[in-house]
Amino acid sequence: MLRRLLSRAAQEEPATAPAESTGQLDNADLEALLTGIVESWEAERKRLVVEVGTGGGQGSTVALHRVLTASNSPFQLIGYEGNSELAGNASRHWNDTPEVRVVNEYFMRREDIDLAVKPRVAPEDRPSYLPEFDAVAAAENFLATPPPGPIDLLFIDSVRYTHLAILRAAEPWLKADTVVVMEDDIPGYGELAIVKSELELRNVATHEIGDHPWPLVEFRVAS
Repeated sequence: MLRRLLSRAAQEEPATAPAESTGQLDNADLEALLTGIVESWEAERKRLVVEVGTGGGQGSTVALHRVLTASNSPFQLIGYEGNSELAGNASRHWNDTPEVRVVNEYFMRREDIDLAVKPRVAPEDRPSYLPEFDAVAAAENFLATPPPGPIDLLFIDSVRYTHLAILRAAEPWLKADTVVVMEDDIPGYGELAIVKSELELRNVATHEIGDHPWPLVEFRVAS
């Protein structure tokens, strides 16, 4: 089963080997970014927020829930995590919170492992990443539980090189004003470059996150 390969090494020392990630991104800079997005929403209605790469559910999921709760507007937060152990941990953590749901699925289509992920792996990462992507291609839990409606905020904290595949899978639920926030853990905004090679983006902004080695990128996907 695919391990969470996100490197938490410093940007000037890109990882060439898979590394387990705790997925515990939750600090003041992230909260400020998310608060700005939520406060920009005009009409008061129930919001749908999707997090891809929930991990154990005690990092960015907590930050998302805290900001959404503070908005005093109804919301549903759905976290997708393909790793069964991490998804189980997240489910237990949020079991008593009705507005949060954890789905143990990879938020992508199986065929995009070969079409959108593996061809874009950098040469120095191929020896360690390609076997892992080959392994996940055999998994049975690709996206089968779709979001229940149009997404207001899509937060991507997933495995390096998979962000484009995730956006491909999310396309049916993206609106013109859907905000996408993704961690870019390829040095030099490499993940952003991959996404822009196929998708037209609007309102692109980059955000450095204190005490976190990788920046976040905010954008909307042009229709």
